[in-house]
Amino acid sequence: MSFRRTLLLTALIAGLTALPSTAHGAAQETAPCAKLTAREVRFSAGGAGRVVFATATDFDQNTVLITGCVRDADGYVPEWQVAGFIGENGFAPEGMLRDGQYRSPTGSFSATEALGLADPGTRLSYHKVNPRSRWGGPGSPSYNDYLEGGSAADENLWYWANQGTYAQAAVINYNRLPDSVPVPGADYAIFLGAGNRVSAGCVSTTLEASTQVVKTLVPGDRFIMGVVSDVFLPAPPSVAAPPSMAAPPPASSATQTAPSATPSEARSAPTSGTIGPDLLPLGILLIAGGGTAVLVFFVLRKQEKGRRS
Repeated sequence: MSFRRTLLLTALIAGLTALPSTAHGAAQETAPCAKLTAREVRFSAGGAGRVVFATATDFDQNTVLITGCVRDADGYVPEWQVAGFIGENGFAPEGMLRDGQYRSPTGSFSATEALGLADPGTRLSYHKVNPRSRWGGPGSPSYNDYLEGGSAADENLWYWANQGTYAQAAVINYNRLPDSVPVPGADYAIFLGAGNRVSAGCVSTTLEASTQVVKTLVPGDRFIMGVVSDVFLPAPPSVAAPPSMAAPPPASSATQTAPSATPSEARSAPTSGTIGPDLLPLGILLIAGGGTAVLVFFVLRKQEKGRRS
């Protein structure tokens, strides 16, 4: 194989290996706050002061990037970012989640309540979990809501709080008021909690991060969750600025008028068909070697040889 063909093949392989992998879906979006400011998010934040994003790269992916955004005068800026987990089988497409799928919901959901072992100082309605604390499950008159007592079909909040999962948890208002009327069978007990492990549908991260969420969110703040390609919109194509109309187009060479020359300038002015006085051709250098010839053209600006006082 010739040296030239070897170089070409090497460049081709390098270009192919530099391409991003698409085996696991789209790349993770690491700047969701900027996307929200640019209105490149498919789900509404509803004017929330804070928005928590949880995004995966594919529907079957159960690892997520969790980002806290806070609104300022110019839009939304990031406060914190941490890795986490969702339901064992990833995200369900919007409106498709059902009980027992071990998936997490897709969409935008409000925050109004939280629960845990001790109130960290939140403005959300807080349930201090006790041995009778439950979350209404299938068949419960308090389906997808907090209650005390209940039945074996309800989620035992006390047990999971002492396991660390609900030591501090913010309730994500999926399939419940005030976002929507609860629909039995469309899944329940979707929280952002601790434990930092794969769940049955909750968003799970560190206790530090879940406590931060509970402490800082206020009623009306939002969670936006889902697969990157489902949550974010592509940036609009950039539009080239129109040419400036301030300066008129240059006159054609046929209509340009040269200024009058002084006698000394007239003597050095070029005749028709020669290169102008400010350019001087120095020739052509031919370099040969290894069967390859390269023509290099040099043109240098002519130096002034004198100046009249």
